[in-house]
Amino acid sequence: MASTAQTGSLQDQAQDVLNQTKESARAVAGEQQRAAAGGLSQFASALRKAAREMNDGGQPPQVARVAESAADGLERFSGSLREKDLNRLVGDVESFARSQPVAFFGAAVAAGFLAVRFLKAGAPRAADTTNRPDNLPY
Repeated sequence: MASTAQTGSLQDQAQDVLNQTKESARAVAGEQQRAAAGGLSQFASALRKAAREMNDGGQPPQVARVAESAADGLERFSGSLREKDLNRLVGDVESFARSQPVAFFGAAVAAGFLAVRFLKAGAPRAADTTNRPDNLPY
């Protein structure tokens, strides 16, 4: 039977491993958070540029205003993402989800759709083999 000292030592070691894992996860999450903030900021800049080009290109001014407004919102969110720590950010998301469940669900669906489109666009395409001579039906 293990002694109390050995059990305590094993518990301490397990706690140390758990703490190290938490710190590593927080560090990775922080890096991802900063990368996401940077990406959103770049996207907002591109959207702002597109809005200017729409305005200069004779597009209806309402379209340019909507694009500019979306860019402003993305820029604010990017700044918020950059400034907040992970725990506070998660708390804000949970609070928003509780207070505005329909909007949260819609945003989650839209984000999922955009993520899938982004991943599909970046994935290498498989070679089209439908017109190759070795695929003849005979």
